[in-house]
Amino acid sequence: MSSTVSPSALFVYYKVPHQEHAQYLPKISLLTQEIQSRWPHLRFQVMQRPESTADGLETWMEIYTHTEGINPEMVSDLQELAVRLGLPAKRASEFFIPLVLK
Repeated sequence: MSSTVSPSALFVYYKVPHQEHAQYLPKISLLTQEIQSRWPHLRFQVMQRPESTADGLETWMEIYTHTEGINPEMVSDLQELAVRLGLPAKRASEFFIPLVLK
């Protein structure tokens, strides 16, 4: 991987108690609105695993993509925004770039 390539996809995942699923949906809606307002070219999608864990937790994943890349400031701002809106603070993040076949 070249050090000049900015990550173009960010995957953020976290656990949500199954019994609180409905309580988190309005928070995701607010997050979507804030993202569209602050970063109009940032694509955002939320997915969940089809099953809960044995202890009743759902895994949700936020997927962010941007053609110009995702910088560390944006990641920090997204984390702060999510926590401010009441989404779980314990979030794992991973970056990906396009695979180049040569």
